[in-house]
Amino acid sequence: MQQITLLLKKWHPIHWPIKGSALHKFFSMATLMFLILLNQNLIRGIKDGLVVTLIGAEVLSFIKLFVEMPAGVLFVVIYTILCNKHTTETIFRAVIVFFLFFFILFGFFLFPYQTLLHPDPCRVDGYITLYPHFKWFFVMWGKWTLILFYMLGELWPMIVFTLLYWQLANKITSTEEASRFYFFFNLIGQANLLISGSIMVYFSRTDHFLLRFIGKYKIEAAPKIATLMVVIAFLCFLILLLHKYIEKYIMYSATESVRTTTTLQLGLYKSFRMISSSKYLAFICILMISYSMVVHLIEGLWFYETSLFYKQDPTSFITYQGKVLFWTGVCTLICSCFGNIVIRKLNWLGAALITPVTTLIVGGSFFLLIIAMHYHFVSDTVMGIPILTAIVAIGGLQNVLAKGTKYCFFDVTKEMVYIPLDSEMGTKGKAAVDILGGKIGKSAGAILQVICYTIFAAAQPSQLAPFLMVMFFLICIIWITAVGMLSKRYHALISKADSPTRREIR
Repeated sequence: MQQITLLLKKWHPIHWPIKGSALHKFFSMATLMFLILLNQNLIRGIKDGLVVTLIGAEVLSFIKLFVEMPAGVLFVVIYTILCNKHTTETIFRAVIVFFLFFFILFGFFLFPYQTLLHPDPCRVDGYITLYPHFKWFFVMWGKWTLILFYMLGELWPMIVFTLLYWQLANKITSTEEASRFYFFFNLIGQANLLISGSIMVYFSRTDHFLLRFIGKYKIEAAPKIATLMVVIAFLCFLILLLHKYIEKYIMYSATESVRTTTTLQLGLYKSFRMISSSKYLAFICILMISYSMVVHLIEGLWFYETSLFYKQDPTSFITYQGKVLFWTGVCTLICSCFGNIVIRKLNWLGAALITPVTTLIVGGSFFLLIIAMHYHFVSDTVMGIPILTAIVAIGGLQNVLAKGTKYCFFDVTKEMVYIPLDSEMGTKGKAAVDILGGKIGKSAGAILQVICYTIFAAAQPSQLAPFLMVMFFLICIIWITAVGMLSKRYHALISKADSPTRREIR
């Protein structure tokens, strides 16, 4: 550690503004972020590949509205109850253990033996024929193990990363440290995208080294999924070990003061009432909802076109997702290298605007290209490239740029606005905003598509593109406006943070 400290001291403070006394905490939290996000992106690629190719991209809206949203609400209720009885550190470890056992269960039982666990396909098709407007509900029932995996895969980033990790980071990081630490957390943490993409590509092959230790199954993809679940479970174990180390040697060390208490006494009703009466938290919630909505509006269309391009093959789709993750990692690392300079030059507002503006420009191009193809405004090729190939490429570029800037700028600036808040507002308010805000955004976007797919049972995702594009532009405008309003309140709250007791902005 001393050699690393001496090396980093040679850097100009703008490039590496972290002093030697803080390196211990910094590298521990950055490594924890790296492990959590590595798992997150492995899970994301697998769940998307399985559901889109084995069920269909149309079902994503129904999952987000009728499965994810209730699960997110249920978790907030359970989390609030647990906060009044246990420390947040105990809750962190309990959540990781739960995920660890589920992933092992899915890899070695739920997925390989899904034909035994799922209802008879003929029975499912019979119900679809009788009640065509409820088609996708019967489809979800017929593939419930995949739906369960997708739901928990979606809850991982919301629970483990957005809530538990950032809650821990905000607890042991001061406002002054956050402006220096958080962009470099992302520089190290988001480097996982380079590795996660390579892992997915490698384990999608038929000759990787773990296959020899996995039994044979009737389903062709089962051994590959099982090996990926082993990797994910191993990462969960490493997360548990590192979290225990942080708790023992950083959070409760003799030289480290903890910013907030770990056990809070605030009822669920009072928690929600506090959020609803706080305009400050309301603006943060709008940011969360806006991002989730625009991502979901694009995601279904992109996955649908990509599944057509790869002819519904799960392995090829997962491999493609791995490549997208790799380039997302490249984009994130580039943004992170300049992130600290950006926030110094443009302040919080400039950094917070990068994600919505980028999403608006590239996402708008994606929608226009799909509409041009659907209504035959262009030929079968664009500049010599097949139109479907161009759509998949632009969709992948949108994903890379939007998520790359999101991981570097959106996440960091959003977490910075929590730091000046008091203990109760910062912990339970953050739980409700992060979990419910994200889920409401996804559910709001899903409602629009669910209504269309229910009324028009045979509708294809590309047929909804004009309507979704209008909603996309409207939400982006609201998002940008909310960033400006929150910036004023954030700087006003920072100016009051120097007082002995923090005050809440309403």
